[in-house]
Amino acid sequence: MNSLKTLIGSLLVLSSSAALAASFSDYDANQDGLISKEEAAVSVELSEAFDKLDTDKDAMLNEKEFSEY
Repeated sequence: MNSLKTLIGSLLVLSSSAALAASFSDYDANQDGLISKEEAAVSVELSEAFDKLDTDKDAMLNEKEFSEY
């Protein structure tokens, strides 16, 4: 019974992590290698974090900047 609870708990953690961790290409709608504020707007969390993540202040997120998300 304990191993079943452990297995179920592990599966829940993995599935929720996968659901939350959208990939860079999921946000890069036009596939130009950058995420604009408009593209980031599909996620409240990413939109709120955008300015902090945009370390070079070019109003776009590259893959390196996005990886900090």
